[in-house]
Amino acid sequence: MADSRVYAASSVALGAALAGVAFGAAGGTELGRTSVVEVLTVLACGALLAIAVHRGASWGPGAGTLALFAALAVLTALSVTWSVIPGLTYVEAGRTLCFLLVFAAGVALARLAPRAPQIVLGGVMLAALAVVGYALASRVWPESLAANEASNRIGAPFQYWNAVGTTAALTIPALLWLGSRRTGPVALGALAYPAAGACILAILLTQSRGALGAAVIGAIGWFAIVPLRLRSVPVLLVPAAVAGAVGAWALSKDAFSETLQPPGVREAVAGDFGLLVLLMLVVLLLAGIAVHAGLARSAPPMRLRRRAGVVAVALACLIPLAGLTSVAMSDRGLAGTIDDGLNDLTSESDTAPEQGAARLTAASSTRGKYWREAGRIFDGRPLVGVGAGGYEIARLHHRKDASVTRHAHGYVAQTIADLGLLGMALSLALLGAWLAAAARATGLIPRRFRRSGSGPPPRGDWTSARVAMVALALVAIVFGLQSTIDWTWFVPGPTALALVAAGYLAGSGPLSGQATPSPAASGPPRATRTATAAGVAVAAAVMAWAIWQPQASARSVERAAELADAGDYGDALSEARAAEDSDPLSPDPLFIRAEIQTAAGLVPDATETLEDAVLAFPGDPQTWIRLARFQLGGLDRPRDALETLRGALWIDPYSPQARQLFLSARARQREKAAST
Repeated sequence: MADSRVYAASSVALGAALAGVAFGAAGGTELGRTSVVEVLTVLACGALLAIAVHRGASWGPGAGTLALFAALAVLTALSVTWSVIPGLTYVEAGRTLCFLLVFAAGVALARLAPRAPQIVLGGVMLAALAVVGYALASRVWPESLAANEASNRIGAPFQYWNAVGTTAALTIPALLWLGSRRTGPVALGALAYPAAGACILAILLTQSRGALGAAVIGAIGWFAIVPLRLRSVPVLLVPAAVAGAVGAWALSKDAFSETLQPPGVREAVAGDFGLLVLLMLVVLLLAGIAVHAGLARSAPPMRLRRRAGVVAVALACLIPLAGLTSVAMSDRGLAGTIDDGLNDLTSESDTAPEQGAARLTAASSTRGKYWREAGRIFDGRPLVGVGAGGYEIARLHHRKDASVTRHAHGYVAQTIADLGLLGMALSLALLGAWLAAAARATGLIPRRFRRSGSGPPPRGDWTSARVAMVALALVAIVFGLQSTIDWTWFVPGPTALALVAAGYLAGSGPLSGQATPSPAASGPPRATRTATAAGVAVAAAVMAWAIWQPQASARSVERAAELADAGDYGDALSEARAAEDSDPLSPDPLFIRAEIQTAAGLVPDATETLEDAVLAFPGDPQTWIRLARFQLGGLDRPRDALETLRGALWIDPYSPQARQLFLSARARQREKAAST
């Protein structure tokens, strides 16, 4: 009983921390709130690592995977030196370092609590359910929780629907574990039913095809691996049936199927939607209690369980087979349908699939355009790419319209554009190392790769810890599958959930070899461990300081602007210099310095500052546009402005700003010529 309470309290604490990351950082697009969360996360993870080091925990099992992740983070940071937009690369380097520390914290948890994967799984599940619950509640109280959400697809608290769908999808394996356990309170197992219903409904209402596909693959993996199929089937099918009915009703309403609807449309269905969600949760809770009570009274005989397991696996395989058969018998045939689907998926057309339920089965997407742009960027710099985060600017030269995006909508496309072959090679090596570690930790490593006399337990030895390990592996895999075709990697909330699960698996080692950490007496001397732990804490503090610098610079820029508005040009210039000292990789401090110099009447100095910005950041079109605007409006030199704009238009031929400024400069040049 005491252990159960400790496990529950530990899961709640971990879940609260992960939920704090998810809600604090939101979509990861706001520098201020994201920097705060990353700093706090790095400090917390650094403290956990220091504790693990001080206790003398062995780092053998997770060392290789952790080293490869660290190498990827180092490459990301080094790419600042060749990046087309070093300021963005610096921010992405900080994000990657934060993710590295989260993964390392998962490894540390495995060394500190090697026999308790349920703690990590429970924490991940609680945090994810908090996100899913908030997302659904945002449509029950839209004015209070999602007043600024313009999309028909639920996206709060990330302001991005696919991130919510991914969070719900990666929770499915954890809920299958919770609902199919043979031990533990009946109430906990019954709660898996309404929780699964909420996650399935969230996936449907995000209309995220990637999340739905990843969730299906995760569920198939569960039924294929874990021999608790008879207990798992109702945990998935009953919630799917009930949530599917609620989702069908919701997607028939304009509030959930038509974008850019006025607030009144959402308010009109909010009450009915809330009642349906409440009814769904109650019905599923009662269903869960009934199923668990029935299983507790009379356990099915082994023969029936085996047959049910075979049937479950067969059905899981027959469903896609039936789909393929129906496609093969269609007018276009299997090959024609696949070819059309691939064309729709990879086409550079801006035609997006229609909204509503039909979107879940559509293949068309705008991703093909972004992936092809990433390929063109890769062709220019195949070895090391354009620098982490550089896709956002590098794509401007290759785009064929004025569309705007920050990411390539896929980890592979983003990586080959940003970090080239070297980044992709490190990513594949990291993936291979983690898959090997996960196979060892779950006992699924093939027999021919096992060492004689050691290794994982027999495949039939399915302890509670082993089942939880498989669920953790599927949590990470579901996230990885979805992020392969989307930019959810850049959203801290779901990424932290997956990284903690992946790190715990990487640090666990062979299942049969899991034990308490080595006693301190068998490890390094206490003084050595104390010094090393202190070094880890200091390193984490340095990382946190480095991550904070772009935000410190942004704050100095804001203060400089306020001082300039008040006429205090001397202090304003001091703040501008402080901003540049904090983040010399961003042109923003130079922009504000030029504005202050212009306001103070120091026109030659402002000209020199803007020219310095172009020389320092030639890959950023804004530096060229700022200088051209100043040459035209401040110096009345349209000829110079036109020459400067050639640089901006080479980087971004479809830039609305540069095009409009070019036309204004051309008109002004003609006026001056006519007056002479």
